[in-house]
Amino acid sequence: MTKNELRSLYTQQMLVEAVVEPSLSSDGWIVEFRHARGGLVPLTDGNGVEQCFGDVDMATENALDIGFHQVRIVDA
Repeated sequence: MTKNELRSLYTQQMLVEAVVEPSLSSDGWIVEFRHARGGLVPLTDGNGVEQCFGDVDMATENALDIGFHQVRIVDA
């Protein structure tokens, strides 16, 4: 989901956690959000491609942009 879509879910209290973890497909970090109904929702671009960030700080900043005040970082 895009940042705007995720922000909308956050304001509806449908997202309960922000998670930053290493990407399995490339050398970088991805951002996912735990949905209130279960499962993880990834941050994607407008084409639905999962966004990958070069460092953990940039990934964390993007997670905080959604509205969360803290982010869980999963180390490899």
